[in-house]
Amino acid sequence: MIISSELQIFLWAAGALLAANLLIMALFVLFAKLPNGSLKAAIQNSIFVLDKFADHMENSQKRAEVIRQINDVLGWRRILIPAALIGWVIDAEVAAIRKMQRATDCPDLHKDGEAND
Repeated sequence: MIISSELQIFLWAAGALLAANLLIMALFVLFAKLPNGSLKAAIQNSIFVLDKFADHMENSQKRAEVIRQINDVLGWRRILIPAALIGWVIDAEVAAIRKMQRATDCPDLHKDGEAND
């Protein structure tokens, strides 16, 4: 059975989201378990980027811009994904990041970083 290209794109996207979530979870667990050191500092920088992403996606204007960009990229393949579905995926990712922050008692690194900016 040959899988259509649209289904392949969907499966790749679902796999990428699953892999990203597993990587994010591993980063948070490592951050919580590691003693202070250079590896923990590197992981902290990665978590800072994730925290910044979550903060940006909570901004409705930036979120709408990301949804538009995703639809523009997929539009050339004539793949139309409802904005509500893309928004739901973004909201789910932000919620997962926030939940992992709380579960690992990870500090709000974005607020700490603003003091340095």
